[in-house]
Amino acid sequence: MNQYEGMFLFDPTFGGSFENCEAEIKRLIDRAGGEIILCKKWDERRLAYRIEGRKRGVYALTYFNAPGDKIRGLERDVKLSEDVLRVLVLRAKDVTPEAMERGFQSAREERPRFERNDYKSRREESKPREASSAATDGKPGAEKASSASEKPAETAAASPAPEASAGDAPESTSKASD
Repeated sequence: MNQYEGMFLFDPTFGGSFENCEAEIKRLIDRAGGEIILCKKWDERRLAYRIEGRKRGVYALTYFNAPGDKIRGLERDVKLSEDVLRVLVLRAKDVTPEAMERGFQSAREERPRFERNDYKSRREESKPREASSAATDGKPGAEKASSASEKPAETAAASPAPEASAGDAPESTSKASD
């Protein structure tokens, strides 16, 4: 028998009381010929995308022992279950019960969340400022417009208008007279 870590994702209406989730996990693992070492509710979270029409889900972290050839059957049973949305089973080779508890606690710790405006201001601070954009009060569009309006004036003054050659004038008048 091998040791595994399983993350089960439940429908939030079913996972409202964690006893239902534990009973379903126990049923699935018993059916696979395994035994549960540790089973805890990890969290109820908003999902990144809809899974079977659900926006939220209840996560349950489980450590269990089971024969290696029965894991595929466990995953099949999860797909057939209406209450379990997803499962991820990994082999937890040399994980002790103390490490399981520590892993569960560290996984539950909240990461600092940044507000959307916080992220934008941090991103802008990390960009190097250009000397020309400092002159236009940080508006890159204003710099382009002012430099575009200056270029035609410079080119018009620098290059004189083409002069008509003496041979060009008679040809134009001769064509008009024909």
